[in-house]
Amino acid sequence: MNPTIISGLERNRQVKDYIRRHFGDESEVTRHALQRSEEAGLKPIQVPVSVAKTLSMIAKLTRPKTILEIGTLGGYSALWLIQGMVQGGRLTTIECEEKHVAIAKKNFAFAGIEDQIEIRQGLALDVLDEMIEREEGPFDLISIDGDKREYPDYLRRVLKLAQSKAVILSDNMIPKRGEIGCPDPRDLEAMAIYLFNQMLADHPALETIPLTTIVGENGRIDSTGFTIVRGVE
Repeated sequence: MNPTIISGLERNRQVKDYIRRHFGDESEVTRHALQRSEEAGLKPIQVPVSVAKTLSMIAKLTRPKTILEIGTLGGYSALWLIQGMVQGGRLTTIECEEKHVAIAKKNFAFAGIEDQIEIRQGLALDVLDEMIEREEGPFDLISIDGDKREYPDYLRRVLKLAQSKAVILSDNMIPKRGEIGCPDPRDLEAMAIYLFNQMLADHPALETIPLTTIVGENGRIDSTGFTIVRGVE
């Protein structure tokens, strides 16, 4: 019997639906966070549940005591990350938008974890500089999902805040536009992301693996949309 031939896009959609049905279960607090964020008019740019569960799984495997997150939005990713944090641990998340901070605080309060999370409001680079000056850290797990144009500068700073074998997670590693690896110089976001990738590839104390993720309602395959970095010193 010949197998049914379907288009690539339809297959991608089916793959996403399959993963969602079998592995897309969410807790009450993460569903509540999505709903509250949507009702408040926040852009639906949080990571999909498959990526969120990856964040949680990595946290559960590494059991961090300290987590640093760049880009809070409505707190959705933080709610997944904190599931793997050891008892008595603390998550610090950075967010510049006052509205996002307000929604995230309500979501953390609903989850009953507001005492375990500190939100630093401000521009990420400024906040990171303050943390470095105060010699804060070191952090065991770091998640980067902020302004893509600032990814290289994020990396330079978080390496000063990370413990030597920290795990660094980053999202959106391949720009949506242009030829892969050859960004238009006018596309500052793409230029920054590829520079960030090159910095990871060239760093002698970091081991990096990019992963494919499935995004969008139609199940678009986002090649190397998510990256795991581990310190090797």
